[in-house]
Amino acid sequence: MIQNEMKKLGPLADIGAALVAYAESIADGGKFELSGNRWVVRPNNFVTFEPHYQRALNIAVSLRGNPNEFAKLPELPLKEGMAGYSECSITQANQLAAAAFYIRRAHELYHRGRSRTHKQQKIIET
Repeated sequence: MIQNEMKKLGPLADIGAALVAYAESIADGGKFELSGNRWVVRPNNFVTFEPHYQRALNIAVSLRGNPNEFAKLPELPLKEGMAGYSECSITQANQLAAAAFYIRRAHELYHRGRSRTHKQQKIIET
């Protein structure tokens, strides 16, 4: 169970648990399933988590969508992942809000489908 894996992350355990709860809450009834080393939210594969606690302490996150489809949040940089996905690594508690924001965007991009128009997300203050 993914919650048990997140508990092994010491100071990142609460961050991991919060992100799991948030992702499942917007996943249209989806739940995380282990696939290799990654926990994938099924049936809508819009986010995966790979908790690391043995050699390094972080949560590797894979998100549906290319990096240019997300707003740039400096506290949690995104990089290219496998085709059509972005990746980031959570190492600190202050990255929680950015990670949740990215997860929400990945869910939105999943529902827009593969043939969506790729647009940069912008944050506008009014």
